[in-house]
Amino acid sequence: MRIVIGVLLLAAAVGAQTITPQPASTMSELMVKIIYPASDAIFYITTREPKTEAEWGDLQGKALAVAESANLLMMPGRARDQDRWMQDAKLMLDAGRAAFRAAKAKDVAALDALNDQLYTSCTSCHSHYRSNYGRRPSPAASPSAADPARPAVPAVPAVPADPADPAPPAPPAPPALEGRWKLRAAEDLRADGTVARLPWGEHPVGSIVVERGACYLQIMSSDTPSFAQGNTAVTEQMKGTLLSSYIAYSGPCTINEAEHSVTLKVEAAWRPDYVGTEQKRFFRFENGVLLFGPAPGSIRAGNETLTRRLTLDRVR
Repeated sequence: MRIVIGVLLLAAAVGAQTITPQPASTMSELMVKIIYPASDAIFYITTREPKTEAEWGDLQGKALAVAESANLLMMPGRARDQDRWMQDAKLMLDAGRAAFRAAKAKDVAALDALNDQLYTSCTSCHSHYRSNYGRRPSPAASPSAADPARPAVPAVPAVPADPADPAPPAPPAPPALEGRWKLRAAEDLRADGTVARLPWGEHPVGSIVVERGACYLQIMSSDTPSFAQGNTAVTEQMKGTLLSSYIAYSGPCTINEAEHSVTLKVEAAWRPDYVGTEQKRFFRFENGVLLFGPAPGSIRAGNETLTRRLTLDRVR
């Protein structure tokens, strides 16, 4: 009897089929169709905060898509190697899982705090496995038909025949202003480089977004004192305090790479007198950090001429 059972089990094992996961799309399609739109929902959480239960549910789905896409990147046939590729994918998986939990808790601050981790996983992987990553397309290149909302970029190269032999990394590309930047500091400097004043206090918050020929800037002070509860009258003092502690404007912009400047034609602004004006700002990069502001010495403070410097970190 034991022999019969053993024969039957052996026959069942021989007849069983082993199913191996097979990619259903190219790497580029996975990025454009799933990972890009899903990750954007996390990267732009502070400017696209969900307002309804349905919107929060949609965000949960996108955070989950980021996490599960990391698993797809680790599939046989997609994974380029078992070392750096897996580390970057694991970082993306951890960020996606944490974003899913934060979305379920409706925690915007936690989602915003995950930006750096998610961005690091993306840029680390792209810089090592994507040829020409970060370079601007040639003038003859046409925008991607698959995703017109994104600048055209070279397609992700096909997986090498030998996953243990990835394509050599491309040389680092020069930094570009395009993207989203998070404010770290805002200072008005004297000619000797010392700080004369902090125009939005010690703890300013804000961001600059440069995307597809449009610019948006927003800065506010987080040190503004609270007004008395129950005081519904908007006093002149309150108006003055709020006006001086916040600035925002947006509109089409043109980047001049040669002189490291960007000129924005203001279409909407917190200050009405900004609307219709052209605001020219200068920028440079130091170790990946963006230094941004109006022309040197263009700020007046009593008898001094100051230089305003905004220090920002890239979010995306």
